[in-house]
Amino acid sequence: MQQNIVWQQGSLKVDCSLGQLHDALQDPQAVVWLDILLSETQLDKYTEMLTSEFQLLPLTIDKIQEVHERAKLISYHNYFYLVVHGLEFNTEEVEARTPKLDIVFGKNFLITIHQAHMSWLDELHQAIREDTSEFNLIKQGMSYMLHAVLDSLVDSYFPILEDIDDLVDELENQTVEQTSNEVQGRIFGMKRVLAQMRRVISPQVEVSNSLITRTGDFIPTSVEPYFADVHDHLIRTFEVIDSYRDLMSGLLDVYLTTVANRQNEIMKQLALISTIFLPITFVTGVFGQNFGHSPQVENDGGLNFWFVLFFMIIVTIGQVWYFRYRKWI
Repeated sequence: MQQNIVWQQGSLKVDCSLGQLHDALQDPQAVVWLDILLSETQLDKYTEMLTSEFQLLPLTIDKIQEVHERAKLISYHNYFYLVVHGLEFNTEEVEARTPKLDIVFGKNFLITIHQAHMSWLDELHQAIREDTSEFNLIKQGMSYMLHAVLDSLVDSYFPILEDIDDLVDELENQTVEQTSNEVQGRIFGMKRVLAQMRRVISPQVEVSNSLITRTGDFIPTSVEPYFADVHDHLIRTFEVIDSYRDLMSGLLDVYLTTVANRQNEIMKQLALISTIFLPITFVTGVFGQNFGHSPQVENDGGLNFWFVLFFMIIVTIGQVWYFRYRKWI
């Protein structure tokens, strides 16, 4: 599926035909934004249009079709190829997805290609379609359009960071109160998710800086502060993710310490129970020996049984008092 917006000769056009796109690309004053949502069955559907109308090299087409690609910025003769990634986070399953967004931009055109639905990109596209004012971004030129896409991308990270913050707070409480395999699994899941996000965001920080230093007159000097703002937001995102990762490492240490402390407490209780029963077992063992003659047994009329039982009770009470006095229980 593709959707396009064209600004040419003072008019805004949407969903133009291939002929209209061809005419707009030949006009240096026109601005074209082409957004393509690909699927596995559509990878070759737009190849001819991208190579003939936008002059994209076959190498760029091959890179666009790759699913796993590191964020990067590549300069070609008449366009730049940019790879960035979105973020998606499932709080229930503690899983993250980082869908790739391929961006190709030239003097008067911007192409966004993605294989996953991105709601924030649809919202931006719809807002530009419906904006009839003179401040419509597409009227300002390709560089403003590119900034709007990247800025919306980075802004989509922050709600996810807020969800992660809430989940980290929840895990902090669970770590102190519970010691279950579920809590441990969620902690390891969060560490894996944060490591994945860090691998995605880290190269994008470098790429955002390259947009200012390497694009030349593709991005005018007057627009560079806007891209610097995007760069600052990416740095902030990277630092927040890094802080969460350190926090989860500390939280895992706290969890393991809590588990060890509870195991020690259980072992302590079992040791105290064994200690309480030790003298009782000793007394009953002595009087229960199968000898031919046992003192105080052959001529016992029943009094010794109660005496020994009373003695064991006194010993047990004395032990419990001593353990409480030493604050062992």
